[in-house]
Amino acid sequence: MTKETDSIMSDQNKNLPVSQPQAVNDYEAQMQALIRKLPEWMQKTLSWLRKPERKWVRIPAGILFMLGGCMAFLPVLGVWMVPVGILLLSEDIPFFRRLMEKALNWIQRKHPDWMDLPSSAK
Repeated sequence: MTKETDSIMSDQNKNLPVSQPQAVNDYEAQMQALIRKLPEWMQKTLSWLRKPERKWVRIPAGILFMLGGCMAFLPVLGVWMVPVGILLLSEDIPFFRRLMEKALNWIQRKHPDWMDLPSSAK
């Protein structure tokens, strides 16, 4: 390429919207807003588990929560465990992150009071 085409392409790239960092910020803001609505002991636990260096605790815990959710017929275990497992696995596995993003967007649209965020335009 010539200097002229390089200059044109770089000028065009400057005007393109950068959506990925915004999406990451939205996800993190939504996640933090949801976590703030939980009891204090659960907030501390989830904040501890969400740290990057806790990956080796988070993944097995997420899998165990999801398996426990499948055994809802037993006492103490229940379907409530499946979303917790997805939340934990969403930090490391892209498929579960997309599920969590969809769930957070749905919550923000349908139940903004759950997160103390303004509802988005319908």
